[in-house]
Amino acid sequence: MQQAIVEELRAAYVCHTVILYGSRARGKQDAGSDYDVAGIRESGEPGVLHDARQFNGIFLDAFIYRESSLVTLTPDMIRLRAGVVLVEKGDFGKRLIARANELFKAGPEPLPATELNSLRTWIGKMLGRISRGGPEDVEANFRRTWLLHDLLELYFKLRGTWYLGPRESFAWLRANDPASYKAFENALVPEASRGAVRILADRVLGQGRFTSSRAAIDNS
Repeated sequence: MQQAIVEELRAAYVCHTVILYGSRARGKQDAGSDYDVAGIRESGEPGVLHDARQFNGIFLDAFIYRESSLVTLTPDMIRLRAGVVLVEKGDFGKRLIARANELFKAGPEPLPATELNSLRTWIGKMLGRISRGGPEDVEANFRRTWLLHDLLELYFKLRGTWYLGPRESFAWLRANDPASYKAFENALVPEASRGAVRILADRVLGQGRFTSSRAAIDNS
């Protein structure tokens, strides 16, 4: 399959380098896992081309880059840090993976204090709006889903570390912060109480700001 993907990207986009990344590169895939690949070519349309489709019975998720777009790596390129080179021009792929690892080790740019405060305030406002609605309040239920979706990434962003997507992030939490992992586990079940969502928000914020005063109401 990997050779077929290389040949497809060569034919479709004239890619000289193809890197497999994600769960298949890490050996953590299951039968339904995508083939996540980055293809690099000398020239082509500006920007990044995203080619996501069924291919030979699997789901191919390919990002195609021009060489010139990789002079300075953007934060999303840390996904290549554990990549596997399928084909390369010279040592282009190996050097790109090494640069992705350097970017990862350097960590994300620190967020300004104003942005950190805004994120914390947003979490509090969302909790308040969720609490005002009853079980049939569609907007409150929408905001609950929105907050639950964002809290995982915010956990890492507020701590100044990379967010690596749900699979790697939950694995990290399970190993390094089991209390927060348990809070996510409790809050993400369909029948979770509002109190469970508030406990999770406290874990994300690293402090007990929202649970004490509303626990009796939210757990009812």
